[in-house]
Amino acid sequence: MEKVYILGGLRTAIGKTGGNFKKMLPEDLTAEVLNALIKKYRLEPAEIDQVILGNAVGPGGNIARLSVLKAGWPLSVPAATIDFQCGSALTSVNMAAALIMSGQSEIIVAGGLESTSLEIKKKLNKNDPRSKENSDFLARAFFSPAEIGDPEMGIGAENVAELYDNISREEMDRWAINSHQKAFRAQVEGDLDDILLPVKNTRNQVIDKDEGIRKNISYQLLKRLRPVFKEDGKITAGNSCLTHDGAAAVVLVSESFLRKNNLKAEAEFIMGRARGVDPNLSPMGPVPVVRDILAEKNLNISELDAVEINEAFAVKILACSQELGLDLAKVNILGGALAYGHPYGASGAIILLHLLQSLKKINGQYGLAAMGAAGGQGVGTLIKKIG
Repeated sequence: MEKVYILGGLRTAIGKTGGNFKKMLPEDLTAEVLNALIKKYRLEPAEIDQVILGNAVGPGGNIARLSVLKAGWPLSVPAATIDFQCGSALTSVNMAAALIMSGQSEIIVAGGLESTSLEIKKKLNKNDPRSKENSDFLARAFFSPAEIGDPEMGIGAENVAELYDNISREEMDRWAINSHQKAFRAQVEGDLDDILLPVKNTRNQVIDKDEGIRKNISYQLLKRLRPVFKEDGKITAGNSCLTHDGAAAVVLVSESFLRKNNLKAEAEFIMGRARGVDPNLSPMGPVPVVRDILAEKNLNISELDAVEINEAFAVKILACSQELGLDLAKVNILGGALAYGHPYGASGAIILLHLLQSLKKINGQYGLAAMGAAGGQGVGTLIKKIG
């Protein structure tokens, strides 16, 4: 079985919904990333065996293939779009690694893209029996049968907050502040400069900074915010992430391709795993994934030098860390989605790139990235930094 290596990757800046990338087609944003990757690693597009990209709220069809063609790559380069909702990009990376491990491919570009600014509004066909109860545009897709429970993610976060009632609203708010502070510090210190690709938007502005990071956020501000999903709840606009636009991808190669082409990798892909959980507790998706990966590789949680868990909600980080026995100092070292934002289909690749940068910063070895996803799922990726 082939070993798999990650050469590295790139991401665009992350724009707010209706912000810097509000009129930019996601495939155009992604084409910029694809061509920049080829240039960065001195590859030829024709060498790429496949492109696998995650997308959650796009127009349908195969937006990965559309992105490849927009990039001007050869018609012979195939592409597939993966919908694992928030875990789409990380699932794409894991699928790419599996193809390389099995010897079916040598080099794959994997990641994801999202434009919540251009999210398509959908209506049910009149023949669909559910159309009587959903006569207007759908607020979101269906992820779980009603008899099991299909709450929106915010209610899922409130369910987690009730289950882990020892986690206070203040702890959630202070974690959000901490996320912004770490992200701002990373921005000032240039921790992400190696992976951040400046892109011109439709107004010909060069966008090279993430739009959501707030320098002066305070507890006094956050504690005044009212709950969003339940009148007596703990989840607010301040301790949950907003929706965003962005694209990100990494290049994965086999060991033989690496050696044959005298390339240098940043990390070895160790393993990926996906698991299901109760859809009513979707934010807890990372927990069984992390446990499975550690058990299979005979690692202790303390041996992980850095961990990235997507910050859809502060309670998610605090509850997952409590359940797993994680040292919070190792979690989202450069800040998380509460500050940067959450372009659903791209977020898995974004946190994987942040994990790589975190390991470099602290000179760590093992890193694990994990996502929760709508419908009660989790996906994770374990890597080992080289050098």
